Amino acid sequence: MKSKLLWIMVPVLVLILLVYSGGSWYFSNILIAQETQALDTSLATMTELGLPALPAPETVAIDAGDVTLAGFYYDNAKEGDCAVLLLHGYTGTRYGVLQYAPLFWERGCDLLAYDARGHGQTSDAYHTYGYHEKVDGQAAYTWLLDRTGLEPAQVGLIGVSYGAATSLQMLPLLPDVAFVLADSPYASLEMIVTHQAVAQFGAWTKAFVPGAFFLSEVRADFDKDQVSPMAAVQGATAPILLIHSRTDAFTPYTNSEAIFANANPATTELHITDWGSAHARDIFTDYAAYQQIVDDFLAAHVPDFGLGDGR
Repeated sequence: MKSKLLWIMVPVLVLILLVYSGGSWYFSNILIAQETQALDTSLATMTELGLPALPAPETVAIDAGDVTLAGFYYDNAKEGDCAVLLLHGYTGTRYGVLQYAPLFWERGCDLLAYDARGHGQTSDAYHTYGYHEKVDGQAAYTWLLDRTGLEPAQVGLIGVSYGAATSLQMLPLLPDVAFVLADSPYASLEMIVTHQAVAQFGAWTKAFVPGAFFLSEVRADFDKDQVSPMAAVQGATAPILLIHSRTDAFTPYTNSEAIFANANPATTELHITDWGSAHARDIFTDYAAYQQIVDDFLAAHVPDFGLGDGR
């Protein structure tokens, strides 16, 4: 009897293991190897939403160690003694963050936007949600300092969604950055993946999340527990502006609340908007109101940022 039971159980266990391994591999691919937009597709998408009028940029390549970052550099003729590094969202490209450019272009700031690793025209690589991307961002920030001759206190960070989470994780590496504007960030990789797994596929996928994480960590050489914007802001002294739509269904606004709870309340502002915007669309919904939030934040925390001698 025991022998018969064993003959039944072994194939069943093997089948379960194969199904779980296959499912975990499938979700691992979604997590770290999702297809991203081509540069021209991203341009078309963002043009429909409303790209700002900017002069033709200089196309640049930035050495970030194991990847080369492809980007656009905009040299501002106003010489505002300021610059901003812009980080786009997941599966997008540098075009997907240019909507924030006018906020600082009129202040006379130079701008640098680049494609994240594994995105656009940057070197192919797995996506690690800030683990390796924050080091790439540090390389881009250093490049921007060298190019402009500015000090860290004159250069800020802007990120949207995936880029927002990355910019917050850059804070321990760039303690003297002028500020961080983080639009619609996730609080940790585990929080956003668990939420999206259920939202996109159903509650049954929770069973595959641990396996997908394990395979992703091995394949992409990272630690998911260290992908945590809410942990990265602890002890940060740079001013942080968090903006998140209450009606964001993709990354719930509670992610920004969790980040804010860990940040320095004296130098951090949280704005949960009620404009009815989808994920990371507040700036398109009401640009004037968005600009007012940013201007008020800068006036309160970085009053000398921008316009330099041209005031």
